[in-house]
Amino acid sequence: MAMLTRRTSPGSPKVLQRFQNCISFLWQPLQSVSTQTHIIQRQSTQTDSIDCFTNELVNRSTKKWNELRDSLLKNTNNKSELDPIYKEQNDMVSTSFVQDVKILSKGVVNDMQAIRSPQLGLDIRSLSQAQLDNLLLSTVEIKNKPDFLYLIRQCVRHQQLPSSNVLLACLKYLMQLCRLQQIESLAALCELHAHPMLKVYANFAPFKAMVLWRNGSADLALMTLHGGYGDCAEKDEGRRMARNVFRTIVEETLAQKSEAVLVSLMGVARSIYKEKRDIFVVACVWKQCFASDWFSDRKSAEDLYEHYKELQQLVARRSSSLCSSFLRTNNVDAVHRLIETFLQKDQREACSNCLSHLFNHQYLRSDLSACAEIIKSCSELDMPLSATQNEQFLSLFLNKPRTAIARNIGMHQPKLPITEFQYKF
Repeated sequence: MAMLTRRTSPGSPKVLQRFQNCISFLWQPLQSVSTQTHIIQRQSTQTDSIDCFTNELVNRSTKKWNELRDSLLKNTNNKSELDPIYKEQNDMVSTSFVQDVKILSKGVVNDMQAIRSPQLGLDIRSLSQAQLDNLLLSTVEIKNKPDFLYLIRQCVRHQQLPSSNVLLACLKYLMQLCRLQQIESLAALCELHAHPMLKVYANFAPFKAMVLWRNGSADLALMTLHGGYGDCAEKDEGRRMARNVFRTIVEETLAQKSEAVLVSLMGVARSIYKEKRDIFVVACVWKQCFASDWFSDRKSAEDLYEHYKELQQLVARRSSSLCSSFLRTNNVDAVHRLIETFLQKDQREACSNCLSHLFNHQYLRSDLSACAEIIKSCSELDMPLSATQNEQFLSLFLNKPRTAIARNIGMHQPKLPITEFQYKF
């Protein structure tokens, strides 16, 4: 009985076990609440850190922008004392700042444009001739249209011209931009200074004609070019520029299949030849019409070829370059028709050149049938090909590798007499 009635001591292990069992159902919720509280506190700490970092970045950017703008506006008030080189540095800093911070909103872009307005622009009166030339050439090379046009306006306003080479580059760039007003302003300024380029390019007629053509005024463009072609032809530079513009207009006219403009072009070409005896403009129209896929264009080319003896002589002299031009675009049909044209006029040397170029073209394509036809035609016309070309045909016919033949072609060997080959087809 004594053992049954003995009380358990408070510090015994059994008492602790019973106490733990009693509170075990409370431990798990308490632990969960503690973990969630810790996570919430950690998330709150991270959010606060990100917010602080973002706010700090925005404040620094805003402060830097305000400082930069205040500095620029301050320089605006003192623009009479501002050095041009310092202005360029401010423009570079503002541009780099926008690129770095990536401020692309419309309002900021408008602010930047306002800040870079002519109030803070460069005054060319403080520049030397070399500095002005370098600035204009730089804007032309990197195609910086806004700054280039601003400098041109400054030149016209203050009546200052760049050097001749730079002026020519500016005129070509204005022609690409289709800026007729600026070209006319430079022409008036050159007339004021009695600049020699104004006479070389006939009051800049080729540049004006190209701009008018690109703007859709075809008749006015042809009239302008026709009026200034005679004066441009007196100097090599002017004649070269006028011919390039005329060639471009002819090529674009045939590409657009404009019958009305083609008729006007042929009229201008005939008039120029009649006035200046310049067959080049007629040859430009003939070449494009001859290479065309349209029957009406080919008929126009045939009429021109029959009418002008000088055109026949010019085409015969340039038979090799014409064939190369046609074959670069794989226009074999045009070469065949050119050979027929030469045969009709008994221009044997020009015909032989065309056959030689055509054979080389077909040999590089490994076209045995086409090469055999050319060899046969040369034999019938008594226009033998070179010994090298005959060897090439034999190697192609016997299906031999072309490396050895190509190696012999590349070596500098003296010209051998043409060996006659007898083929039986």
